[in-house]
Parts: sequence; structure tokens; C-alpha cells
Amino acid sequence: MSATTETSAKKSRKKGGKALVLGLAAVLLLGGGGAAAFVLVPGVSDAVRKIISGQSAEASDAAPAVAPLTRPVFVELPEMTVTLPNGGRPRQLRLKLAVEVAADPAQPVPDIGNPRVYDSLVLYLRTLRDGEMEGALAMDRLRGDLLRRLDLLLGEGRVRDVLVTGFVVA
Repeated sequence: MSATTETSAKKSRKKGGKALVLGLAAVLLLGGGGAAAFVLVPGVSDAVRKIISGQSAEASDAAPAVAPLTRPVFVELPEMTVTLPNGGRPRQLRLKLAVEVAADPAQPVPDIGNPRVYDSLVLYLRTLRDGEMEGALAMDRLRGDLLRRLDLLLGEGRVRDVLVTGFVVA
């Protein structure tokens, strides 16, 4: 065998080995992504089971709904204005909220306009620092904290969501 045929054989083996490794890596990535989607994404496992069992999409959509859809009930709170503790430089927070309550016909609508609810929310807002109102997640944290406080006051599950309809820090 000549030297040129030996080097070309080595090069082709190296290329074949690299292609095999890249192919295996691609298969592992796609398989791992599919497995993660099957486990983590809601509805994917049900869709895959329907496809495997041969059930059509129209047949699954024709199934009756478990509970009738009800329109959400929103209660607007009066605008709240508080002074934020800011280490010498006073800043005002003006906040307007709408609260989505559970629209269960068996339960009466909770009294969100109660002075006790308003007082509790204002007291919580007074504890906020100026820096807590900045950043991308500030509104999400504020909404979550207000929702937890309303759950404590009105009872678990009575309030579905807190919507911020007005927010000014000056």
C-alpha cells in the first residue's frame, strides 16, 4: 500500500467517525427534547396517546365539557395612594386594582370593598421600599403578594386574580 492511500483511508475514517458522533448527538438531542415535551408540556401526552390509539381530533373535540364556562366577575377597588419609605426623599405610589372573584353561584360574591380589605392592602403597600417597585418582575411580585393577602382576608379560593389597572410612582 502506498502512503497516499493510507492517509486517505485515515481521513475517510476520521470523517466517518465525526459524522457518526454528530448523528448520534442529533438523535439524542431530538429524543431528549421530545421526551421533555412529552413530560413537561401540558396536553402533549394526551395528543400523542390519541394519535397512537387512532382517535381523531374531531372526536376528542366533540366530548362534552365538564363544567359550563362562566363569565369572570371583576370588582374594582378605589384608587389607593400611599407614601413609600424612601430614606429621606418621599415618593408616592398611586395604585388602582381590579379583583377577579370566583364566580361560583353557590357562594355569594365576597365583599371586596370592605374597609378592612382596603386597610390591609394600604398597610401592606406602606411597607414596600422604593427599590421594590423597579425591575421587570416588580409588578408580578406585587400582584402575587396582593393576591396572597386577599386570600388570607377573604378565604382561600375566593379571589382568582388581582389585576393592576393603574400604577404610578412619582
